[in-house]
Amino acid sequence: MSNDVAGAGAATDGEQVGERAGERAGEPAGQPALPTPDLRLRRAPRYRAFVITGAALAVLVAAVSTVVLPVTGKYSAGSVFGYLAISLGLFGGLLGAAVAVLVERPRRR
Repeated sequence: MSNDVAGAGAATDGEQVGERAGERAGEPAGQPALPTPDLRLRRAPRYRAFVITGAALAVLVAAVSTVVLPVTGKYSAGSVFGYLAISLGLFGGLLGAAVAVLVERPRRR
């Protein structure tokens, strides 16, 4: 034996399930829909991605520089890479942040 009443809860022609004619789902019956405000989407860059990318590229430059430059007897290759990675990494991170700021600036027409 079924608990369903014939036609109860079923969508009729032109209606979607859960909606009646002239009414949206989730809105009480008889109330008009509120007007939606016009919103502007602000597209801003993700600063963390720019800073990390700049620092990673700088560390890559430090690694290439360590391999390409000749090794002197005063410092080991690991020391040179460490100093270059730290100093160029900081500079690359700052440069990446500056690029992000420039990308965010509104363009003048």
